[in-house]
Amino acid sequence: MDAFVLKKYESLPDDLQKEVIDFIDFLGSKYKQQMASSVPLAQKRASLFGNAKGLITILPGFDDVPEGFEDYQ
Repeated sequence: MDAFVLKKYESLPDDLQKEVIDFIDFLGSKYKQQMASSVPLAQKRASLFGNAKGLITILPGFDDVPEGFEDYQ
């Protein structure tokens, strides 16, 4: 596989070879960022039941039919 990739790379003009190198660098840095930001499953904190309590409120009249939609009940 390496020889195949090298042959393809060498068949490209210099400006495209530079783009290939830049893309490889981009992929490498993207991979490093993903690895740095990922937390192993064992280290993840378990969700706690009720953590979102009080964050969402339903206003009175939420279930009321909006004006003009009475026929669609």
